[in-house]
Amino acid sequence: MSPADEEQAIAEGARYAGLDPSQSGFVREYLHRERSEWFFCCGSACDPCVHTIARAVDRAREILGLPIET
Repeated sequence: MSPADEEQAIAEGARYAGLDPSQSGFVREYLHRERSEWFFCCGSACDPCVHTIARAVDRAREILGLPIET
């Protein structure tokens, strides 16, 4: 997997989840981290919500053929 492939997957994951392109850094940050290290919803209506970021990360991982954590 090339860096360009990863960047395309990150962009597609962000688009899929409805994130603004400026928020794709969240997807990049968490793409290779275990969900237990970052997945926590505080319930305060953050924007973007970690659930939205998780959808984006899962889609990017799917595109890249990486395991999707549940």
